[in-house]
Amino acid sequence: MIHGDDGEPPIRFGTRGSALALIQTELVAARFRAVYPHRAIERRIVSTEGDRDKTSPLAEIGGRGVFTNGIESALLRGEVDAAVHSAKDLPSTLRPAAPIVAFPDRDDPRDVLVSRHETTLERLPPHPVIGTSSRRREAQIRCLRPDAQIVSIRGNIDTRLHKAESSELDGIVLAAAGIHRLGWNDRISHYLPIAEMIPSPAQGAIAIQAGTGTTAARELAVIDDPTVSIPVCIERAFLAAVGAGCTYPVGAYVARSESGFHLLAMLANEAGDRIEFADEMLAAGDEHDHAAEVAARLWMAVAGASAPTVWHGGRALKSDLEGARIVVTRPRRQAGPLLAALGERGATPLALPTIRIEPIADTTTVDVALRDASREAFDWIVFTSANAVDVFAGRMDALEVRAGHLTNVCIAAVGDATAAAAAAVGLTVTHLPETATAADLAMDLKTIARSGARMLYPRSAIGRDDLLDELRCAEFDVVAVDVYRTVPEPDIDPRVLAQVQRGDIDLVTFASPSSVRNLIALFAGHGVALDTIPAVCTGPVTAQAAHDAGFSVAAIGDGPGVSALVEAIARYWRGRPESRVLRNVHRRLRSDADSRGRSAT
Repeated sequence: MIHGDDGEPPIRFGTRGSALALIQTELVAARFRAVYPHRAIERRIVSTEGDRDKTSPLAEIGGRGVFTNGIESALLRGEVDAAVHSAKDLPSTLRPAAPIVAFPDRDDPRDVLVSRHETTLERLPPHPVIGTSSRRREAQIRCLRPDAQIVSIRGNIDTRLHKAESSELDGIVLAAAGIHRLGWNDRISHYLPIAEMIPSPAQGAIAIQAGTGTTAARELAVIDDPTVSIPVCIERAFLAAVGAGCTYPVGAYVARSESGFHLLAMLANEAGDRIEFADEMLAAGDEHDHAAEVAARLWMAVAGASAPTVWHGGRALKSDLEGARIVVTRPRRQAGPLLAALGERGATPLALPTIRIEPIADTTTVDVALRDASREAFDWIVFTSANAVDVFAGRMDALEVRAGHLTNVCIAAVGDATAAAAAAVGLTVTHLPETATAADLAMDLKTIARSGARMLYPRSAIGRDDLLDELRCAEFDVVAVDVYRTVPEPDIDPRVLAQVQRGDIDLVTFASPSSVRNLIALFAGHGVALDTIPAVCTGPVTAQAAHDAGFSVAAIGDGPGVSALVEAIARYWRGRPESRVLRNVHRRLRSDADSRGRSAT
């Protein structure tokens, strides 16, 4: 324990027990002491799944989160006040009660080669044997050295460095940051350029989690370094768009220049033998969404450019949606997690984005409100969609307003997906309703917010006024600002369009009334019988819109998240009438016959 002299209880940092983890925790403690010199600091070591199982491949024992979940659980149990992590180990979706409150430091994000040959990757002997614990590194090494034999190695950095000295290996590839922090720079044979070996999202950065609304969260937000947190949060937005359930090798690095933020990214398939890259400047003020759009584009390319509507799946945990052809109408930037989840259950998801999310062109109103919020002019910020969070965060970045500037403002989110989006950009959600509806959120705020509280409500330009009316009727001072709008998606895959027009689908999913309206507009005049297409919707409002448009609403998700929607689809698919199954089979046979007839002519 590092003792203070002000009599306050120590702040307890939870950490893994490895040498690197302890050094990183000491670095955090030093930053904290520089701001709070009289506070006592205590270090508590927490064992994680990755520490206990040192031999199994990471993908088999949980992938991202295997080194962090145990510390996060200790935080949620109140055993520690903050959790210190290597940021690259954190999954893209965190529990709302334990958001990231600071990224205080980032070392060199590059990967390095350590070799007994003391040479570069390119100059290693023919058919080199290279060790790594990362499938991302493995996929990119195969691009650089197709003749290499890749072997999996696990263990702490010192263990891996010792293995690098053996005659069984020609080299190992690992992160530069860990070697630097341990003071072993002289062991590095070759720094791999980021353009050749794109690092894991947030590689080299330290992340701190703390409990929502706690003193520790407010204190630790002060040591956040914006030069670290801004690009790292963009990288994590890319990771989140790939999807929490996706096990594909993924890399992303964001660099800041005078021109803005530049993204280098890669995504490979499960086997690692198909890899796609991206290299582009991100749209100013819209970096998070742009990065997510890049992720969705890479995902669709990796899933199968020659047949982009088919997902062959990674490690399918269930096959209860086997044979189901499901249209996904979500915006391209947000479709990845649902496409992946459906594929993992055996379905064939068909990406047909009907809407695109665009920030409002005139940001004057939201910018004024955001500056007011940073000066504590609001008691609450209320979010009812992840889209609003993402666009709001983009304006925060543009105005250099940090999440730490909003620590004294209470933040309410309508559901887990919205709360997760807030946590991903460093915002601490202080209230979630038990049921993810605007009505329940309004009821809760009437109970917990002070009379006359001033509330900022970032929302869609075409959003419903139900929540706004409820809050104003309760005499809250609500400032509603439009931060984004939905527009029809202009880039539609003609093969998916043709498949829907033939009726060769089993159901369609909707996440918003606007997605319903735009799909109708898309097929206007094409003779598509909407009443024959079962629809599964994320909530009652969207379901009503689908019903009013003529769709047969087959199921409604229990919540707004991907998992709730997939479970609703599965319930419908398992219980669908046999006559519908036969009708679909006959319809597909007719479609196949028509295709053969067209081919013959």
